[in-house]
Amino acid sequence: MNGEWSDPRSVSEEFFTDHESWSARVALGVLVDDALEDYEISTALRVEELRAVDARDALVGDEALLAKIRMIQDRVDDTESAPRARTVEAPEVAWLVFAMLLGVGYLALFRAAWPSLPGFLRIFAVAGLLCSLALSARLVIRRAPLLLTGFEPGNLGAARFGDEQLRLGNRQEFALREVVLPGLRAYITAHRKCCYGTKLAFDDQQGLYDEEDLLIVPTASAKRLRRIIERADTGAVALGGQRGVGKTTAIQSMQRGLIHGSETRAPLVVVASAPANYDARDFVLHLHALLCKAVLDLVSEKVGERTRSWRAAIRTGLRALADVVISVAIGWGAGGWLWGGSLLAFPGELWQLLKRDWRTPLALWTSQPTSHRIALVIVAILALWLVADALVVAGRWLARAFGRGRHAELRGLLAEAREQLDRIRFLQTHTSGWSGKLTLPAGADLGRTRSTQRAEQQLTHPEVVASFREFARRSAATLRDAGVTDRLVVAIDELDKIGEQEKAHQLVNDVKGIFGVPGCLFFVAVSDDAVVSFEKRGLAVRDAFDSAFSELVRLEPFTMDESRLWIAKRLPGIQEQFSYLCHCLSGGLPRDLRRTTIDMVDVTTERYQPALPAVAGILVRTELAAKAGAFTGQARGLEHSDALADLWSKLLRIPESGNAVELAALAAELNQGATQDTTDEVNRLRWHSSAFVLFSATLLEVFTEALTEERLTADLHQLAVARRHLALDPHLAWLTLADFRKSRDLTLPGTD
Repeated sequence: MNGEWSDPRSVSEEFFTDHESWSARVALGVLVDDALEDYEISTALRVEELRAVDARDALVGDEALLAKIRMIQDRVDDTESAPRARTVEAPEVAWLVFAMLLGVGYLALFRAAWPSLPGFLRIFAVAGLLCSLALSARLVIRRAPLLLTGFEPGNLGAARFGDEQLRLGNRQEFALREVVLPGLRAYITAHRKCCYGTKLAFDDQQGLYDEEDLLIVPTASAKRLRRIIERADTGAVALGGQRGVGKTTAIQSMQRGLIHGSETRAPLVVVASAPANYDARDFVLHLHALLCKAVLDLVSEKVGERTRSWRAAIRTGLRALADVVISVAIGWGAGGWLWGGSLLAFPGELWQLLKRDWRTPLALWTSQPTSHRIALVIVAILALWLVADALVVAGRWLARAFGRGRHAELRGLLAEAREQLDRIRFLQTHTSGWSGKLTLPAGADLGRTRSTQRAEQQLTHPEVVASFREFARRSAATLRDAGVTDRLVVAIDELDKIGEQEKAHQLVNDVKGIFGVPGCLFFVAVSDDAVVSFEKRGLAVRDAFDSAFSELVRLEPFTMDESRLWIAKRLPGIQEQFSYLCHCLSGGLPRDLRRTTIDMVDVTTERYQPALPAVAGILVRTELAAKAGAFTGQARGLEHSDALADLWSKLLRIPESGNAVELAALAAELNQGATQDTTDEVNRLRWHSSAFVLFSATLLEVFTEALTEERLTADLHQLAVARRHLALDPHLAWLTLADFRKSRDLTLPGTD
């Protein structure tokens, strides 16, 4: 493909006026061509019915992508972009030699045995020749394709000349993964095929419960997290955002290696959940134990010391024994039958023949009839098969033996991790001593005993913190020097679920001593109150969060387009009206969006292609029933008053209201007498209930059969915003809903 650009006739005038811009455009074009051959991209283009040539033209003409390619080219040294001779590796040559011997050996046997073969065996011999050649070609293509490509002078020259023009050096793969592939995915997303209609139908459902790699929706927050992991070597980062916004999902994505650059190795991620009732010392010990286990798993896999059970060892031994028995049985049976004698006599006759003529193999071969030659070939192949198995096993043992020296530091870290884990788990007690007894005459005994006992005292909190920091520092440095990973990541999840803000502050104060370990990056999921505290930094306000964290990443709810893309990836072919409905009902919170989508899919199990008003009615009434129970439960806990009695009677009517008109009227009644006094419990309940009922009525009035493609406008996102305001400021949610209803010419609550 690079050879196209090496044709002098394809050089445009831009080459002579602005060579750098021309080189960037050429490099981008070559990278786009490579990306279009990716299975994921080609499949997505086919599904969305998009033409590859249109996608190529769009990306090559994108000035932002060209600027990124220019920046990558500027960072590449001339020595990196110069063509380099590829080193021929020994395994490639070995496979080439093996394939050649396989083909040449069969040809020699074929030529020698052909004159004496009967007709039916000649057919099998020709078929075997074709199979032998195909097998040799397959071995070469699979085991040494790059070696053969390098042997082609024309291809090699074109590739070298093309690499010089691209000026990307060893960052070509980086540019493909970090610039071109994301650009193509964004193009496919922007031009994806959208379905419209008011009948719920979709092609298939996938990933509603499990977060698959290809179904993840890239957001601005995820991109920022990726940049932090790429550039930061140490520090503590707070993950903020309201409940359900995806903090746990972001941490799990780090653990699965989905959030890191293609030029960096995936970090070793340790995830711990913050306890509601905690002891600071025990929590740091828990983090230490998790880090030890993660290091054990990673390093054991790297140095090849994964322990196997005795059952696995027995299975491996039995499998090897079965290979030997089957090979011997096949060679004995086939060889004895072709030899023309008895099976019992065949091994002895074969041994005598080899013992007599092993010095003259050519005479041994030519002096035998055809059937004996075939028997010799079968026995030789099986013997070589067994020898190859034995060499493989020996090679593994040798590699393990020689690898002990290369992995000395990793083995030391492995031993230290085991020792640290044992120390954390147990209070070690060691008893040693000796005793003796001497029997004297007249029945007298003389004896002496002595023993010493050492009990390891429990470490104090500062000692636990110091031990964790030292082990984390040593682990990060050793793993980085060994080329295993670039950094460690410790993520503390669910800190935002601690109900009392003082406890959350105290936990951060107690464990922030472990922050700041070189090569170790900390992420902590915090609440919205902590976000507000952090954002006040620089003012005359400082607290635990301000002093503990160096950076804050606020995870935001999905936008309308992100929610639509999330649903479209899991329900291909779904109508856009239903994606808008799920986004508005969930407020764009990823956790609630998943729940709402699952509830919507459940509707199709009982109804065939239900209409939009029916689906909206079922989902809204389910929410109303749940919230009505919550409102009445909250009212039971309040002190009885006339205002509460009046509000109580209206709350009981929420489940009985059947349509949008009744709900809008009930919302106005619930809101009667509401004031700005937020200290009054009854007043707060009045605002919460009235705003939610008005939100439900607005959804039922909007999502009807009249919601055509032209009416799917961006202002529908205000319903999702109002849904989020319901949990924080119901008065603001009421005002947002009132403005939306006014813009849509819907009747305002309390007006005729």
